[in-house]
Amino acid sequence: MFGVITLMPAKQILAYGEDSLVISTRAMILQRAGYNVAQTTRAADLVPLLRGIFFDLLLIGDSFRTPENVRIVQRLREQFPTLPIAMVQDEKEERDPWSTVFVCSNPEQMLNSIGLLLENSRKPVNSDSVVRKFRTMQSAAGR
Repeated sequence: MFGVITLMPAKQILAYGEDSLVISTRAMILQRAGYNVAQTTRAADLVPLLRGIFFDLLLIGDSFRTPENVRIVQRLREQFPTLPIAMVQDEKEERDPWSTVFVCSNPEQMLNSIGLLLENSRKPVNSDSVVRKFRTMQSAAGR
């Protein structure tokens, strides 16, 4: 006899960045891992998309460091305080304090970090437990 299998719906990720090729590549990696991914290269699309569709995570690409973009993230934090925001950066890059979580651009590490972040989705983003898990994960990765 077969048991009942309950399938969880795929997590929804919004990928944003200025380089459409980079964002498309990351979206493809995430889709192959089972996530539903929407993507945009227009900052003006972020709020309407976030208001119109439930996303479990906002993933921001490497080139998101202008003062205007910092203000955009600050406004998103005010409007969507429980939305997890992850910034993709190479390990050698300087860390910016305004993003929720930094994930490595290495596809495997990016997927692991996003999976961990989504385990804690929609909890307050400054939650001590989330911060502790990411610090543990980063120290295990040798950062």
